[in-house]
Amino acid sequence: MSQSTPVVDVRPVRDDDLLVVARLHVAAFPESVLGQLGTEAVRRNYVWQLHGPHDVTALVAQLDGQPVGFLFGGVFRGSTIGFVKSQKFFLAGRVLRHPKVLLGRLGWDRIGLGLRLLTSRWSTPAPEVPEAVPRSSFGVLAIAVDPDAQGHGVGRALMSAAEESARSRGFTGLHLSVHPSNVGAVEFYERLGWERQPEPSGVWQGRMSYSLTGGAPGPDGARSPSSSVDDR
Repeated sequence: MSQSTPVVDVRPVRDDDLLVVARLHVAAFPESVLGQLGTEAVRRNYVWQLHGPHDVTALVAQLDGQPVGFLFGGVFRGSTIGFVKSQKFFLAGRVLRHPKVLLGRLGWDRIGLGLRLLTSRWSTPAPEVPEAVPRSSFGVLAIAVDPDAQGHGVGRALMSAAEESARSRGFTGLHLSVHPSNVGAVEFYERLGWERQPEPSGVWQGRMSYSLTGGAPGPDGARSPSSSVDDR
């Protein structure tokens, strides 16, 4: 007798899911700057994304009842600046305890960004790059799937639920950023109907969009991405 196909269930994220969300992030991105700062740093980040001044859709995917993936999307107001400012002392301590994050260029870039945010005159959170956010577009801030759960449609289920949420709230499209070297994720999004959005120079740096007015999902069986934000 053949085994039954695992059932993927998607539901809203609860506060008591955030530790699992953090562990999934670290499992998907063990070399990311945030991941190197430890699970608690990641958990605090997602606490801010869930409860900050955002218009957020936060989803967790379960495979036979076990959390195996998550997605955070919507409209984010200060997704980075608010987190850094609210956790500045904690983050400084984590960097001191994990100095290897400074060894790579990305680590220095993130630390530099944090210092600029901490010394900025902004008193209220705002989108970091307003001109890069399309109007009436739902942003996918982060999506991650447990590496052991790849190939079961978890990423597809999360993206489908995010699309449904965006449609119900009147958005006309979705957007995200993915590292261009993350070939598996890029191919996954393209199979779902996402398109690359080159910079004015013509160079593509990872921005992608999906139209809710004419786009169509890709074929069944597309593999799940690890994340759309794989340098956090």
